[in-house]
Amino acid sequence: MMKNVGSKRLLTLISLCASILLGAAPVYGQDKLLHDEYADSYTVAEGDTLWNIAGQFLQDPQRWEEVWQADPYLDNPGLIYPGDILRIGLVGGNPRILVQRGDRSEVRLGPEIRVLPLVSAVPKIPLEDIENSFTQNRIVDPAMIDAAPYIVKNLGNNLLIGTGDEVYARGLWPDGTGSFEVYREGRMFFDDSGKEQLGQELEYLGFATIVEDAGPGLRRILINSSSKEIQAGDRLLVRAESSIGSTIFPSEPETPVSGMIIAFLGASSLASQLDTVVIDLGLEDQLEVGNILSIQQPGPRIVDEVERRQFSFRQRIATIFNQEQLQLPGKVIGTVLVYKTFELLSYALILSSLEPAQLYNPVVNP
Repeated sequence: MMKNVGSKRLLTLISLCASILLGAAPVYGQDKLLHDEYADSYTVAEGDTLWNIAGQFLQDPQRWEEVWQADPYLDNPGLIYPGDILRIGLVGGNPRILVQRGDRSEVRLGPEIRVLPLVSAVPKIPLEDIENSFTQNRIVDPAMIDAAPYIVKNLGNNLLIGTGDEVYARGLWPDGTGSFEVYREGRMFFDDSGKEQLGQELEYLGFATIVEDAGPGLRRILINSSSKEIQAGDRLLVRAESSIGSTIFPSEPETPVSGMIIAFLGASSLASQLDTVVIDLGLEDQLEVGNILSIQQPGPRIVDEVERRQFSFRQRIATIFNQEQLQLPGKVIGTVLVYKTFELLSYALILSSLEPAQLYNPVVNP
């Protein structure tokens, strides 16, 4: 045991002695385990022996096994090498040796507050996460669709018109563009009175480009892509520019707004998360793409029997005939994100939903 340490095998023994301080020592006999004045640190040198290293710290070098514990964060934790620095410390009242190797330094950890920068002042939504739920339909003034060019006939003999087919289209063509979207006339939306038109919905069918000028007002058109069968009479509108970037930053409307859900896509009677709804708010209401609104479920209407008992007989009869009831407050059942705005109407996507949305549910500032 007293021979010089000159090989890796003997350095393993040195590492065991250095372990004196990396392990937990039993509580008993600790007052006799360490020297009264042990070294603050010891640097392992060539030729060191187990005994002379253990003797730097312990009264009895044979007791090194009581405190040895390998450091798992060092390369070859069961060994120590010349140049390693050994320091003693007490953890939970038990002796430990800390090994410093190279530029690995001792760090004392304690509770602290970590400050992280706020990347964005408001939540953000990547467009790719929700854009597949957006509709490509549009809502326009009926006069606009009446003035739009329309498909006259398919150039081929096939009855159905789809991707790759060529057709003749006729109408007044805007200058400077050769790309168009194909639409079919859909629902007309009206106000509460049923008299004022709010806009006409157009169903998106595909995308087309002009191939050739075939005469006054007549163009040969290539259907580049189609999502549904295209027919004679379907309209062509200049491709709409999207006002949505790759990231949506939800915001509140700049002014107080109050509207309602007036339609769903298709024949649905209810809507839930990631469904599109039509709301009777638009550019005229200063609504913008990215605005968030709350969906409310109206509270019940009840008869206030306490109040009614205080009325005279004539007054009670009048309230019955007039169907006078007390409207109780409603509750929020979801949120919508506005992603397409038109003059009087907008398309909005239901982002969250506690209950299915119904027609005529109010939508208001969150």
